[in-house]
Amino acid sequence: MIGTLKINSVSKNNFLSLMRYYEMNFNFLSKLIDFDIFCLKNLNKNFESRSFNGDNKILLSILSVSSHTALIKLSYNFFSDNTYISYVELKIYFDSKQAEVINSKRLNMNIDNKNIQRFHNMRLSKWYKSYFLSLWLNNCIENGYSFEGHSEV
Repeated sequence: MIGTLKINSVSKNNFLSLMRYYEMNFNFLSKLIDFDIFCLKNLNKNFESRSFNGDNKILLSILSVSSHTALIKLSYNFFSDNTYISYVELKIYFDSKQAEVINSKRLNMNIDNKNIQRFHNMRLSKWYKSYFLSLWLNNCIENGYSFEGHSEV
């Protein structure tokens, strides 16, 4: 595991800094979610959690599961009981204990001298997404959200 991260202590466009946020987000997710729900019987199922005050809800959708990874989507509900707004899709790597923000628009590109700046811009974008995800996950934990097997909807 990569050492403890102080916010903004490493360059934002540094690979090591990005990996630290992947690990930090995995740790936050392990506090927020009972990882036992990541099994084939729960594939394509949704789990719901409310804050301590019960006003807001978060929906966890399990999109795919394997022995080493899970693909999930987190959505939130602040405006209406039946309307969820998609917040983020994540790929959780159980073996390396990391969680990566997945972009819905996948870009297939080979790295070469012509698009190296584009590659760095994509990595910087992932860094910012991972950074803000860590803040959001920490806030969810502090407000009492959690997902267990009995929270299925």
